[in-house]
Amino acid sequence: MESEDADMNGQDRSIIAISGSHGIMHGYLILLPAMIPILQGDLGDIGTVGMLASLVSLFYGWFSLPVGFIADKYSKRLLIAASMVLCGGASILVGLSPSVPVAAVGMIILGIGASLYHPCGYAHMALVSDDMRGRYMGYQGLGGDMGMAISFLTSSILGASFGWRMTFILWGVVGLAIAAVDLLVIQDIACEVDPTQLRKGPVETVRRMFATAERRTLLLTFVIVVVSGMLWTGVSYFIMVYITDVKMVALVIAGGLSTLKYTVGAFAMIIGGTLSDRLGRKKLLLFGYGLFAVSLVALTLAPSNLLILAGLVVVLGFAFFVTQSPMNALLGDVSHKDTVGVTYGVNFTLKYGVGFFTPAIAGWLAVNYSLNHVFYFFAALSAAAFLVATLIKER
Repeated sequence: MESEDADMNGQDRSIIAISGSHGIMHGYLILLPAMIPILQGDLGDIGTVGMLASLVSLFYGWFSLPVGFIADKYSKRLLIAASMVLCGGASILVGLSPSVPVAAVGMIILGIGASLYHPCGYAHMALVSDDMRGRYMGYQGLGGDMGMAISFLTSSILGASFGWRMTFILWGVVGLAIAAVDLLVIQDIACEVDPTQLRKGPVETVRRMFATAERRTLLLTFVIVVVSGMLWTGVSYFIMVYITDVKMVALVIAGGLSTLKYTVGAFAMIIGGTLSDRLGRKKLLLFGYGLFAVSLVALTLAPSNLLILAGLVVVLGFAFFVTQSPMNALLGDVSHKDTVGVTYGVNFTLKYGVGFFTPAIAGWLAVNYSLNHVFYFFAALSAAAFLVATLIKER
């Protein structure tokens, strides 16, 4: 009994460490958009910054695919720790960068480092429990959203006080510290899989992944994943500059509103995951994406009133993030246990690799039209996710 309790406590600590690493990793992805209002042309105009953001998303997404194959065969603990090392080192490099090309290299390394996390972290959570998969995905989502909330708030405060370079450097040190914690705390889950499967190559593994009885649901979920990635990347990178430039809100207050959005979203992850275990994944997807589309349009029409903006930010955070745990749990529902890492590797490759160009599109819309048109574009994407979700047939 004592041994079982010790194993459970060890697994609980692992879940906390993995969820915390998820938050730190997403915090890095928020640094650049949070710094846009104070960059003052150091990294070029908003179009150049959009291209740098797309570089992060490009490598963040496409490197998730090979990581998925590795995650099914090797230690998830080591890969998560390596993610923190690369993200932390890249952040320091960006902070010290003397030119845009060097900053671009740092952003590429940051994208690669971030790509190491998702297939490993989500595969771990998918294997913890079948009955409470949605809830555990919610715990991990809670960590990710709290990381983004903290990043928006601390980055705006640190950026206003010490400048964008020092903000990147300080966050880099945090990543290196978290890597050490991961190595000490995380325990890999022993999972019984077919030994012959581990020896198969990528083509055979992907073929087995798609050989699920729920192939239609898997494919439709992947389509929603692509749109969701475009929304997450686009809104994350432009919400701060939209609130400051269009709604005329001070930088620190805008950081606070963004923090509010992700704080609400963090608990929406838990709610969405738990309710999807009881009500089914589809209902939560329809509710969330429908409400998100309406809220984005409402944001463009809202006056520059702080209370109204705060209310809309709360709705936006809840609507989008209530969909994430059901979506991720749905992938675990239809995956083979010996290909779950590959499934999440494909998931995040589609989510960020296909949609890597979203910040560039949004930047083009902002330069040639207006920031309002950027958010009309995001609303159309959310409506598309809603329509695809109507086609899902759950067991």
